[in-house]
Amino acid sequence: MKTFYKIAAFLCFSFSVFAAVEPPFNEINVTFTELNALEYYISQHPDLSLDDVKNQKPELLANLNLIENTSSIAPAAMRDLPLVGGFWWGCCLGVVGLALVYFITDKDRSEVRSALWGCLIFTVLGGGIYGFWNPFGW
Repeated sequence: MKTFYKIAAFLCFSFSVFAAVEPPFNEINVTFTELNALEYYISQHPDLSLDDVKNQKPELLANLNLIENTSSIAPAAMRDLPLVGGFWWGCCLGVVGLALVYFITDKDRSEVRSALWGCLIFTVLGGGIYGFWNPFGW
């Protein structure tokens, strides 16, 4: 019981230490204020491009770090598998994991190949374990 109390005290102390750290709300509020001003200006002038805003109102973009070319970022982010790689999807979920990897990665050959290897290894190991524990098929 003493061990339980020690662990509980340690957890309470560690959470209180994390709660004592104050997040930088002032910086966040300043950034959102600048974004709100930019959003309001763009809503009033919907036909403007980023270059037009840079030329007409450069003060709106002065403290903001914008990624101007997102075409190379978005497709890579959409093709990433959640949590683990293709091998583990195929190994843990078998054929279903292989199909999920195929559709999520938009037919990425290397990830599908990894998922196929995972599926095959799972099938061989699962069959071997089943055959070892149940050799006569009972």
